[in-house]
Amino acid sequence: MRWLLRQVFRFFHLELNSLYDYFRFKKNYSLSTDNKKDKKNLEAWILQDKHRIEKGLSLPKPRYFFGEEPLQRLATNMVKYSNSYEKDSVYFFGIGALKAYEKFHLVADKSLPQFFVLLKSQFNEDDFSHESSDLVGLGKVDEANPHDEKFFRDFALSRHSCRNFNIAKKVPQKTINSIMKLAIKAPSVCNRQHWHVHFFSGRDKLRVLELQNGNTGFADNIPYIAVITSDIRSFYSADERNQPFVDGGIFAMNLMYSMHSYGISSCPLNWCNSFVTDRRFHKLGYTKPSETVIMLLAFGYPNNEGYYAKSPRMAVEDFYTINVNSK
Repeated sequence: MRWLLRQVFRFFHLELNSLYDYFRFKKNYSLSTDNKKDKKNLEAWILQDKHRIEKGLSLPKPRYFFGEEPLQRLATNMVKYSNSYEKDSVYFFGIGALKAYEKFHLVADKSLPQFFVLLKSQFNEDDFSHESSDLVGLGKVDEANPHDEKFFRDFALSRHSCRNFNIAKKVPQKTINSIMKLAIKAPSVCNRQHWHVHFFSGRDKLRVLELQNGNTGFADNIPYIAVITSDIRSFYSADERNQPFVDGGIFAMNLMYSMHSYGISSCPLNWCNSFVTDRRFHKLGYTKPSETVIMLLAFGYPNNEGYYAKSPRMAVEDFYTINVNSK
């Protein structure tokens, strides 16, 4: 019987994993019409609608009086948020979007649309003077584009995956915090910022590595592990089912570059596991049920006497196609 079950499992392996992913996404994603949104759901909706306003303002020719639907939804979710939770940076980012929208019209000497006047009246006027609200809006393009081709070329080409760490040299918590400040600059869909990093060392690190299938031969030499996740509660459409992995991958590369800038080496480790292993990991209690694992990252200071795999790349022309319309 056990042999038969193993054969059935092997035959339907893809189907079972697909069903697992399907039910996890369905259980945690948040439709706009859901009334029972939790804090993470509301955060995602506030951030994405805030970003819709910023995007509208940053267009080459922004329209006056735009955005009634996202502004109404933004205000509704902000009221729910402030009634249930502390007014934190996410709430004040929403306030900042209202503030930027108002400024856009006032600078152009345009009367604010009535719908905006009504929704703004729901909020305390003092909230609009909070310093976090000034972080939202527009910045000059030339201020965001310091060009230094040689610096990035040399920096990017100098990063290699490391499998030979200095196990005795510790990474200070202050350095981790500085690395994360750089890493979270990564872009995400509608600026929802849904990633999270769980750092492990010691016995907890070993428990996690036991579930990962790519650390053979150097597991004992890994000082730290980072588990990068995306929170499915930040998504609201079945069309976004792959977005946690897209944004999570972008964030992971940003995290590796951030570590590299502090002299810390890393090695990305896959999470190519069955739903059985994924469930085992979640049962360890390190992550929320709504978090989906993107990948693991071994990291630490390198052993300067060690070696790295050169891993040459194929011809660059193999990786791109230029599509030109001849008409």
